[in-house]
Amino acid sequence: MADGTLTWYENILSELEQSLSAQGVELLEEVTPEHLRAHLTALRRKGLASETVFRAYGALRCAFRFWKREGKLTDNPMKLIERPRRERALIRPLGPEQAARLLEMPDARSSRGLRDRAMMALMLDSGLRVSEVLSLEVARIDWVNCVLSVMGKGRKERTVPFSARTGQILLEYTRERAKGPVKDAQFFLGRTGRRLERTKVRKLVVRYGKAAGIEGVRVSPHTLRHTFAVMYIRNGGDSFSLQEILGHSTLEMTRRYVHLARRDVAEQHKKYSPMDFLFGKGAQAVSSRGSAIVPA
Repeated sequence: MADGTLTWYENILSELEQSLSAQGVELLEEVTPEHLRAHLTALRRKGLASETVFRAYGALRCAFRFWKREGKLTDNPMKLIERPRRERALIRPLGPEQAARLLEMPDARSSRGLRDRAMMALMLDSGLRVSEVLSLEVARIDWVNCVLSVMGKGRKERTVPFSARTGQILLEYTRERAKGPVKDAQFFLGRTGRRLERTKVRKLVVRYGKAAGIEGVRVSPHTLRHTFAVMYIRNGGDSFSLQEILGHSTLEMTRRYVHLARRDVAEQHKKYSPMDFLFGKGAQAVSSRGSAIVPA
């Protein structure tokens, strides 16, 4: 199991422990369905997304099944807990101008700026998850063919391409990386030469988003992944190659990106429709200036 997954499970169980303690429950055998429902309700009231609550529910189901199987429980109270409603809404992607501004924010004169720009460029150009970016090793990068190998969800390895432009940005960071301490095999390193933490990357992306003045879009590493997917489809990419690049096991999620990209195109058409211009607002503007059409 990946380190990130273990940390996630630890956080889920820690939240449960705190919730049960607040309800006066100290022993696992004392947990009832009512206690668990109260915990899930509290998660919703905290404003967590329905997908986050749904995943917490799944983690708890696994945990209680394990405790029952190991003899820690005589009965499994999670069996009586209803599955939470799941609303899977895609994160709104960045626009092209917003993405370009974001990449201009890191200071390319500093080693940290070169690293941050390289990370964000790679996520925007390949759709890698933040965990995949941080676990990427130098030996897994094929500079000649502009591809890299990553270990995705479910311990499935895949090959992901990147552009020559991104390759140049990565090489600029590589030269700077070699000047400092290198204590881990990962490509992206912190000041001490060790691999970066996920929370630090999230914070720096948010900080660059604020510096770029990006509003109306939540700027995060996952937003960069969504932005890549939507732009890939919008620029002519197909759903099957996108599925392979992103590492999706099915086409379900990929189809959502296709739908989002098409919806975006439809919205743009509403703004710039030639017919609307000729016979709508545009026509009124032309009429106010004087028509160039001379009646017979």
